Amino acid sequence: MRWIFLGENYAEKTLLFTLLLSHSLYAEDMIQENKSVNITLLAEITAQGQKINGVALAYPDNVLSGSDLRQLYQVKTALDSAEKENRSVLKAYVNNEPKVTALPQAGKFVIIELDTADKNAATYSVKDANKAPMKFKSKDENGNIVETEKVQAVKIPEFFANRLIYSVEQKGLLKLTSGTTLGKAEWTQTAEPDKIKTPYLDDFVAKQVSLDKSENKLNYRLYSPLQKNGEKYPLVIFLHGSGQVGSDNLAHLLSSKGAIATLPYAPSFVLAPQYDQVFDPFDNPAKGQKGGIHWQTENRINLVLKMIDETLKANPQIDTTRIYINGLSRGAEGGLNLLLARPNFFAGALLMSGREAYTNEWVDGNATKTNLAAIKHIPIWFFHSKEDKVSPVKGSRINYRILKDELNAPNVKYTEFTFEQAGDNGIVNNNPHNTWDAVYNSPEVIGWLLQQKRH
Repeated sequence: MRWIFLGENYAEKTLLFTLLLSHSLYAEDMIQENKSVNITLLAEITAQGQKINGVALAYPDNVLSGSDLRQLYQVKTALDSAEKENRSVLKAYVNNEPKVTALPQAGKFVIIELDTADKNAATYSVKDANKAPMKFKSKDENGNIVETEKVQAVKIPEFFANRLIYSVEQKGLLKLTSGTTLGKAEWTQTAEPDKIKTPYLDDFVAKQVSLDKSENKLNYRLYSPLQKNGEKYPLVIFLHGSGQVGSDNLAHLLSSKGAIATLPYAPSFVLAPQYDQVFDPFDNPAKGQKGGIHWQTENRINLVLKMIDETLKANPQIDTTRIYINGLSRGAEGGLNLLLARPNFFAGALLMSGREAYTNEWVDGNATKTNLAAIKHIPIWFFHSKEDKVSPVKGSRINYRILKDELNAPNVKYTEFTFEQAGDNGIVNNNPHNTWDAVYNSPEVIGWLLQQKRH
């Protein structure tokens, strides 16, 4: 046997190699520059319009710690280069996609949830238009039909877009799953509509229907749910009020939760039409037609019915026994007109702060046991505040009294609110007319509607 002595030089080299290897495997953590982060603004439709409810930060790799990162972030806004204002951070956590979630998921997105009650949460301002008085038919104190002047103001959303800048600051260090430590940083993002991600709203497709001639048209939006083979889905028709008259095919989706009210509870098709002026130029009393305003005219009701029929033809997945109406203010009036036009077609209706059936312009007093008998079998839930100055409560009371007391309608309901201040009964806006604030936030009411089925 031969013994080979490598000597001290070998031992020194071995020790050096071991130290170098150890250093490469267990390198000291170093803070890296934090540059490649993409920002998405997250929004939701609330009772007071579209609000930014979060910011999604897309990091280059998965984030290690994921459930409570609130201390790490600060969010501010600046409109028209004004001084920055804080947004209230409610939560910050990790997700695998840029969206708000109840349960954090492993992923590369940090979601910073923000308080929609912040005064700087909005994505747009509202421009009041059509403020000049218009002439309408109404009744005087003696019941005579007279001409009166009223304002039918329209609220037009004007997006802040690049005038609104969100600043997001990462105030401390952030460890990625890869082992990288990202240093402090600050980023900005402008609020153009295409930079904002809003559940449900983003999936409404703009469409148009016409009747007899191309000029006689109605803009509308269609929401189609994710579908499974063999499944059938309800269809909801949402009718807006007078404040959303316009041609943008958008204001009626933004102003309330009306168009999306059923979607958190059940996958549904939704149709949301919008007309562009108070009077209907294709329904003129001077030409022997019925006339009227808003959803009162026969022409507009026929346009809505054609819209529905075309949608049913194109989407056989719709359950024709579950077609619902959801109307607020003048839209509640329109909802009644749809029910009366096709009394054996709809499964149920939510009608909020509407008017007496068969009102023409402001001429009421036309609803009777005879002309409401055709809809006595339909499940209808009326809502109204007794302090409503926009649409007096007597209209809903009369409709309900005739249907319930005179016609013994088995499935008609009526809820009347007392309103003293914003927040009462869940009415967020400081207006007793806005009963839909409470209705669209009620699982009880939406659940009732979705349970109805035409037999």
